[in-house]
Amino acid sequence: MRWKFWQAEEEAQPVVSEEVAAPRPDPVPESAPEPVDEPAPEPVDEPPARPTEPEPEPEPEVPAQVTLTIDEAKGVIKEAGGDVIQVGFLASAYRRNLEEDPQSQETATSRNRLRELVGKRLKDRGLLASDGILELRD
Repeated sequence: MRWKFWQAEEEAQPVVSEEVAAPRPDPVPESAPEPVDEPAPEPVDEPPARPTEPEPEPEPEVPAQVTLTIDEAKGVIKEAGGDVIQVGFLASAYRRNLEEDPQSQETATSRNRLRELVGKRLKDRGLLASDGILELRD
């Protein structure tokens, strides 16, 4: 491989092309037109009219207490786009315990689990206030 080195000039000169444009003459400023006296606008008491925007519809208030049957609760949750599979399983367990022994501790526990899950699903979907209470009817 061969290296080629160039000599650097001590005083660098700008490169000037042979076709240099002739300098343009300075433009002559035109005389500004005389200001015309315009009457001052009268003060207006009314603010300028704005285009009417539709008022947002108030969001319906979320109920703090709801009383539903198991099937109604499943329907409401399903309409809101929620999953009701787990609700169905707990509802089946509750109904089975209710048939066997309505006064047993297992029946009360399964009802509480079902009520808590349905309440949680309703709260997740915005159908029940965050501190709301759900009552299940038989």
